Amino acid sequence: MKWTRDQLTEASVTLVKIKSQLAVIEKKFTERKYHSISVREEIRFKRLYSSLKKQIDVMEREFLLNVAGNGIEEEDNAEPPPTNKKK
Repeated sequence: MKWTRDQLTEASVTLVKIKSQLAVIEKKFTERKYHSISVREEIRFKRLYSSLKKQIDVMEREFLLNVAGNGIEEEDNAEPPPTNKKK
C-alpha cells in the first residue's frame, strides 16, 4: 500500500501524540515516586509501562519501514525538480 501525504501526516501525528502521552505518564510517575509509592505499585507500573513502550516502539518501526518500503503515492507522479543547465 502506498501512502498518500494525508495518511502519512495523520499517522505520524498520531504516533507523536501517543509517544508524548507516554512521556507525560512517565514524568508523573517519577514525580510521584519520590513522594509516596509502594514497591508493589512501582513494579506494577514498570511492568505495564515497559510493555506499552515496547508496543509503541514496534508500531513506530513498522510505520517507518512501511513508508520506506512502499514510498509515498504522490512522489511517483511528481515532476522531477528542474535542473539548472547552462548552454
